[in-house]
Amino acid sequence: MNFPNWLVWIDKNLKWLFIPKLPLALIIIQVAGFFLVRYLPAYVEQLYLEPKAILEGQIWRIFTFIAVPLMNNFLVFFVLWFFYKVMDWLEKAWGSTLLTVYFLFAWLSTVLVSIFTVLASSLLEINIPTNFDNMKYIGCSFFFALVTLNPNKEVHLFFILPITFKWIAIFIAAVLFAVPLLLRSYEHLLYLSLLFANYLLFFGKGYWLYFKRELERRRRF
Repeated sequence: MNFPNWLVWIDKNLKWLFIPKLPLALIIIQVAGFFLVRYLPAYVEQLYLEPKAILEGQIWRIFTFIAVPLMNNFLVFFVLWFFYKVMDWLEKAWGSTLLTVYFLFAWLSTVLVSIFTVLASSLLEINIPTNFDNMKYIGCSFFFALVTLNPNKEVHLFFILPITFKWIAIFIAAVLFAVPLLLRSYEHLLYLSLLFANYLLFFGKGYWLYFKRELERRRRF
């Protein structure tokens, strides 16, 4: 895989830079958030990554949004099982250090982009929609990474129906990006694209080299 040089350097020289058992830790946080939503719903609003509240001093929100559950019904346990498997597969492919770096970039880009959209909306007097369910985008970025590495990998939907990962990814990407594009909501499209900065940082070089090779191949014919 064609990682940028700085990522290769981190992987070689900063092996200690990892969160122990990161996949399990994220699942435990999500499960705790799910039960908080169901049994103490009055406190849930305090978890969201609400940029205006952060700018007013509620700094804890830059961390607690990770606990906002991916779903609010008991199907969440199936989703979390799948999320755990995705992270586990990536950890085996990359190692714990790069998995942690990928997550930290996802977290950092989510926080910064959310705050930036509020500031940009105010300064430019435009409406850039934000979404408080930011963990869903982080989960998607992990899934897109796995699909890029192994597009033909299969999962049995509801433990019965086999389906290839690349088709799931195409469907998710179409819903996320095609809808705002069709609606000409370019500000929203930019917002969503920036949320996946971690994916671009890891895979952007590989795509660039691929397109460069394709251009050179076409010029020869």
